[in-house]
Amino acid sequence: MKYIKKIIFFISLFVLYIIFKEFLQLCVYMKNVHPYAAYATLAVIVLVFVIYVIVPILKILKIPKNLGPTLDKDKETELISQRIERFRKNKFLQEQDFDFSEIRNDKESYNKILKVLSKETSEVRKSRVSQLFYSTAIAQNGFLDAILILSASINHIKEIFLLYNGRVSNRDLLTIGKKVYYSMAIGGSEGVEYVTEEIFSKFAVDSLKSIPFIDKIFSSIADGFVNAALLTRISYITENYCKLTYIENEKAIYPSAHFIFNSAKNITSHTIDKLKESLIKMTVDSSFNFALIAVNPIGYVLGKSIDKSDSIDFTKKEKLKEHANLIGNPIFYGLGKLYKSLRKK
Repeated sequence: MKYIKKIIFFISLFVLYIIFKEFLQLCVYMKNVHPYAAYATLAVIVLVFVIYVIVPILKILKIPKNLGPTLDKDKETELISQRIERFRKNKFLQEQDFDFSEIRNDKESYNKILKVLSKETSEVRKSRVSQLFYSTAIAQNGFLDAILILSASINHIKEIFLLYNGRVSNRDLLTIGKKVYYSMAIGGSEGVEYVTEEIFSKFAVDSLKSIPFIDKIFSSIADGFVNAALLTRISYITENYCKLTYIENEKAIYPSAHFIFNSAKNITSHTIDKLKESLIKMTVDSSFNFALIAVNPIGYVLGKSIDKSDSIDFTKKEKLKEHANLIGNPIFYGLGKLYKSLRKK
């Protein structure tokens, strides 16, 4: 097992090289547009990295440590008691007006508290995973994928720690950090460009083959789903460190691949269904814009899906479409904005 871990580590270093290579390609591409565009891109990347990666990491380290699950059954009762005492000062529970009057330092009371916290964690998880699926499906660059995964993972970990009123020990934090590192490498490398047969069966319509760049659209959806699954795994691992009290071994902290797959599928199913509807409508609609599809295939389809969604209000629809255009093709987005501003003048 030790040798397998070493092999995986060295493979991840090679993958990081590929991600760094894509970063250089992005800079060269921007430099070909204009030298100042390359400098501006580099400045934006550094700024985003500091704000959405470095700052959240520093905030995580400042969060008070909480006790992780124990391997000793005899210590479980004491651990539960200590955690409940910390939960009495939990800001989220106080905001929810949680009734502590009947709460005792026992397993039953602990489960009552967990029921509230787990529900909120689930809502936060859905939001983060959906957003990452959407963003990385649109992004057409492995380096951008890596940054999005890294940022989403770190910020989601911070949210869970704050919700449970404390972070794990430095040792456990390093373990979670390794999971984030491998997720960033796997997702950013674009080495996993498939979705299982069960997911792709939703798009098994022969008429879809007539849509321009359909292979690229499928590939983008696959990348987005894989990245969503990786973040889902990190989310459950972090939550298990915070809520489990007794474990027979450390493997109990890590959810099965089947469970992670089903969870990610449930979270992204609504978006995937909307994508299928939009693609099927495009096969009978001759009005779709071939130029826009060529520039950003998945961004165009997602934009159509957003327009057709009844669960999103108009203001949010416009913001989501702006986000799709920006991430999918920042050059085209910037030129479009410039053209519109000149046209208004």
